[in-house]
Amino acid sequence: MTFKMAIDPPTSSTKTLELEVVRYEQLRSNDNVEVRKLAQALSDQGMLFLDLQKSTAKQFLKDLQTVIQHQRAFFEQPQEEKSKYHTGIRYNGFYTSPIGVEKIHLGRKEQMAGDRSQLPEALQLVADKVENVSSFIDKILREIGMTLASSMDEPFPASLQDATRPGQSHLTLGISKARAGTPLMDGHTDDGFLTLTFYDEPFLEVLDRSTNEWKLVEVNCNMPILNVAAQSAKNSGGRLYNPWHRVKMGENEINLVMFDLFEDSN
Repeated sequence: MTFKMAIDPPTSSTKTLELEVVRYEQLRSNDNVEVRKLAQALSDQGMLFLDLQKSTAKQFLKDLQTVIQHQRAFFEQPQEEKSKYHTGIRYNGFYTSPIGVEKIHLGRKEQMAGDRSQLPEALQLVADKVENVSSFIDKILREIGMTLASSMDEPFPASLQDATRPGQSHLTLGISKARAGTPLMDGHTDDGFLTLTFYDEPFLEVLDRSTNEWKLVEVNCNMPILNVAAQSAKNSGGRLYNPWHRVKMGENEINLVMFDLFEDSN
């Protein structure tokens, strides 16, 4: 997830936000009902739960759990070891914060070039699975993005056809051990075209634009959250909603896997 920092809009108490569930398998088969649900949910709320619990995602979900185990091993290493992977380049390398949040961005361009120098040793051990996770998410987000762009009443441009030109697309692995209730990220919207977030603890609060209230998104059968980002909102002329959201620490540690899809580079 990439961030644009901003001042939080007016708020009231946090409640629960109900999100639409869209099934990936039905999208793959161009089911008209599911495609309409996709477009409607991303126009109204700007995010949804993506149901991947079918055969085509079985190996991916296994690989994802392996990657999460090994990213935890990396984050448990001494700070000086982790800091070797800090690059100072946006969307690339290791970043840490004093409140207990750490993440490492793995560029899709480097992955496709076979450059494993960005991978820490703990992830080198499962480099193929990291690549599989990144490739699978990149593939489904491209499919969904092109389906979305072509299915609107007035189709809009989406430069997603060439996976060999991934631009700034990247996989982010993260962990948070902050104290419960700690604000981890202020209100913001995402860059890129689409963002997919896998998480195991409730941490995401979204501004419900119908009530101007911050509402918590609960964990739903471990389904990832798909949300609109700046490029798709702009390309659609604002018909897709780029949602304001913020991050707050819950009671337990958070393991996070995110992928930011950007349009193809020139």
